[in-house]
Amino acid sequence: MIDRQRIATFGIATTAVATVALALWLKPWASGSLTTPKPTPSDTHRIDVVFAVDTTGSMGGLLDGAKRTVWSIASHIREVDKNADVHIGLVAYKDLGDVYVTKDYPLTSDMDGVFAELSTYTAEGGGDVPEDVDAALDDAVHKMAWRDGAKKMIFLVGDAPPASRGEVPKFDVSARDAAKAGIMINTIRCGTASDTAEAWQQIASIGAGEFSTIQQNGGVQQIATPYDQKMAELSRTIDSTAVIYGDAATRGAYEGKMAAQAAAPATVAADRADYYAKAPAKKGGGRAKEDVVGGVATGTVAVESLDKDLLPADMKNKSTDEIKAEISERAAKRDAAQAELAKVSKERAEYLKAHEKEAGDGFDVKVKQTVDRELAK
Repeated sequence: MIDRQRIATFGIATTAVATVALALWLKPWASGSLTTPKPTPSDTHRIDVVFAVDTTGSMGGLLDGAKRTVWSIASHIREVDKNADVHIGLVAYKDLGDVYVTKDYPLTSDMDGVFAELSTYTAEGGGDVPEDVDAALDDAVHKMAWRDGAKKMIFLVGDAPPASRGEVPKFDVSARDAAKAGIMINTIRCGTASDTAEAWQQIASIGAGEFSTIQQNGGVQQIATPYDQKMAELSRTIDSTAVIYGDAATRGAYEGKMAAQAAAPATVAADRADYYAKAPAKKGGGRAKEDVVGGVATGTVAVESLDKDLLPADMKNKSTDEIKAEISERAAKRDAAQAELAKVSKERAEYLKAHEKEAGDGFDVKVKQTVDRELAK
């Protein structure tokens, strides 16, 4: 049995900005599955999507495009299904001898975490043509915590055929297991390699999914709009109202995710803002589960019950009444920004609709088209 390097990550590590960030490393597959799915309200529709992406040296263009459009893809899902409860997971894969063979991020509703993790991916390694597609599909199919009753989709993206060595189930075995579990495997070939096309077509056929081809560089053509900068500013305003409640590790993880967002261009920040603007409306609603502003605003969290040692440093020495007043002020500021964001988001959507032909036929477009067909079933 070949000793394979496999990494499971739950924390955020980003080199975009020098900041404190939490990185928690798990023992590979200690429990056989990544995280335990949380209950979902009965009026929502579970949609689980895992991107298994080749991160070897030839995939730089695709990775850059994926980083720029993952928010747009998630937002598109919410647009197609207003009641979507979206979870996204990642499997980065290379081959034996590289810095890792597979590096996974669990299915989660924390899109800020997904983006921050994706932001760390770099195109390096490889060299020989086959890559460890077997390991990538094994992780995506067998190791992710797929939720019962969810629409389940895998997007396998790469430019090289599988290097099957027998250390994990072969790609066709994992594809059959996926089909049995109701997980649709879609394959997106980057470039023109015929051997990759043959394997990708076989995987998609067995996995009841779709095969498509895009340019080697991903073919992503992101459309800039006159509304991007305003949406980015409003989004930053909303983020500034958060009161993160937790220990140093919790705060560090949150700061790491915000650092990744701060480094993103305005078009990406606008896509992120649009994703949150499409979230089900809730009074005082925040973006991070550790944020207590929404809970206090709706009365589900009492300020008196909060441990001041777990509040931000600038609030620890304030009285209960002072904390209540500040949180109330932040909630009002957030509500105003969110109301304006909803208006600008609609205007931006109209602009994008009028210019949709400029988006081309790249990675993000292929994913959205497949999602549309699957959710229409």
